[in-house]
Amino acid sequence: MLATVLLAFCIAVGGEARASEAPRRFEIRSAFVEPAASVYMLNARLDFTLPEGARDAILDGVALTLDLEIEVNRARRFWLDDTVATLEQHYELVYHALSERFLVRNLNSGEQSSWPTLEDAVESLQVVDRLPILDQSLVLPDFRYEVSLRGRLDVRNLPEALRIVLFWVDDWRQQTDWYTWPLNL
Repeated sequence: MLATVLLAFCIAVGGEARASEAPRRFEIRSAFVEPAASVYMLNARLDFTLPEGARDAILDGVALTLDLEIEVNRARRFWLDDTVATLEQHYELVYHALSERFLVRNLNSGEQSSWPTLEDAVESLQVVDRLPILDQSLVLPDFRYEVSLRGRLDVRNLPEALRIVLFWVDDWRQQTDWYTWPLNL
């Protein structure tokens, strides 16, 4: 237990020192929705780098989760927008020491991919292709709709000792701004 706390402290302090050297970025570069077989599919490109502390933790077997929050709203002029649908998509990045591979799991569907390097695994997380988000029957033709997307690096799944140490270090608490665009029917 003491060793875990010491390891967590070293990772957090080391990650904080290195994080000050390079600016962090975590943003949504582009996103659009396309209709396909009575469903709207989300396509998006994220841009982020993992903090060094997170990289070290992944190599030590700690799993990190990338969460995507998606909202579809019907825009109204004289009243609050009406939420048509919300979806949370969760991805987990973990290092499998036995195979020396990095695994990316879609926690919603169970789909998994394996990557030889951490950079390849992170790159795969930055691309969202054809994610079904909304049944087309929920969209009425005479209304205006907007889609919003936000990403978050989730540290809730870290071991408790590491979460306590990271409470004071926001190095791993990364979140994008909402990225919003009109849904073209």
